[in-house]
Amino acid sequence: MILYNSICESVLPGALICQPSCLVSFPSSVEVEDSWLNGGSGIGDGSSSIKAALGEYFERRHFYMEVMSNVVGNINHSLTRVEAEKFIEAFSQTNENDLTSAQLFSHSYNLTKVYRASDFSVCHIPTACISLNYHKIESESSIYPLRDTCGCSFHWCFEEAGFGAIKEYLERQFLARFWLTRKCQGLITSENVLEALCESRAKTLYQALHKSGELVVIDISDADYPGSCILTVYGQKNRKRHVQYCAGMSYAKTRAAAIEKSIYELWQTYRFVGLFLATERDIDEVKDPYLKHFLNCNTYDTYKEIIRIDPCSMFASESCPVFSFSGLLATLKAQQVDGYLYVDSLSINNDSYFFCKFVSPDFFLHMNNSRGINTRNKYSQIFSAQIDAERKNMMVPFP
Repeated sequence: MILYNSICESVLPGALICQPSCLVSFPSSVEVEDSWLNGGSGIGDGSSSIKAALGEYFERRHFYMEVMSNVVGNINHSLTRVEAEKFIEAFSQTNENDLTSAQLFSHSYNLTKVYRASDFSVCHIPTACISLNYHKIESESSIYPLRDTCGCSFHWCFEEAGFGAIKEYLERQFLARFWLTRKCQGLITSENVLEALCESRAKTLYQALHKSGELVVIDISDADYPGSCILTVYGQKNRKRHVQYCAGMSYAKTRAAAIEKSIYELWQTYRFVGLFLATERDIDEVKDPYLKHFLNCNTYDTYKEIIRIDPCSMFASESCPVFSFSGLLATLKAQQVDGYLYVDSLSINNDSYFFCKFVSPDFFLHMNNSRGINTRNKYSQIFSAQIDAERKNMMVPFP
């Protein structure tokens, strides 16, 4: 079923596509799109899939088309010397022209207003760290060329938008750490997964995927941060099947919640890959480099590689704060991490909605670990000696 925006309000998407789940016990799928090729998709039960798709659509549209620069100035325009030096250290690794620190300091950046995560004071950071579009900020294209949606969020409540942004950012940091080092908390047995899903509709989906191929649930949580981060991967030996490798990930308050969401996320990518190949589309036509890489990794060998792990239980030195917006902010402060929250709003039918993106040069600024990335950062210091050189040269196979 396709619902079109007949009133043609530019603030709303052009079409909402509801796809049947085939089985009532499976989650439904929804896609949202507009004429500018912005899109969002969602998987879930009932209206949750619609909310997820709309949220992703507005998020993508804003960060691709609507982020603006407020001012032009040097990196230390409103940052402290220490803050500026952290960005310069990151840019010295991401830039394509081997620019010196002096050159990076003297460069005139397009800057956007953000809030320090430590105290919500106002400052400005390079717009390129926020916008996914290069328009009007071309002068930073060679300094910070690779960008992605890591740390972006959209919600009707500011606190939830900020919470979602930091959650998503940390989730990707945990993934990068796992991929580069092979180290994780360990595998979760099928029995424990089924127990965690005993009251969830994801249980039927998990069982179906498990029967269809191979399914591994990996705990990639970082013990220094609250909550649980789960990566679920699917493998299929039969080369005649469209989907031979797929993955889903989630960072949530409890292990059960993270397992459930990771399976839904896996199903979302499973459906996309299956439909993409069933319709015989050309991978070279895909513009997004992450998505193209993920499609090219659709092999059983990729599955075997990603589950080649080194379980290593990690214990936090102190008890972590609660899993909430304030809890994550407190954790970042305890870890002495400098982070920044970009915030903007949108009015729909007189109700306010919020866009948020979290950025920190103390972490990996983007997720393409194979090139143009700040591998040296505060977060990676504790595991830099464990980084596998082979995996460092291959981008993590995740959409």
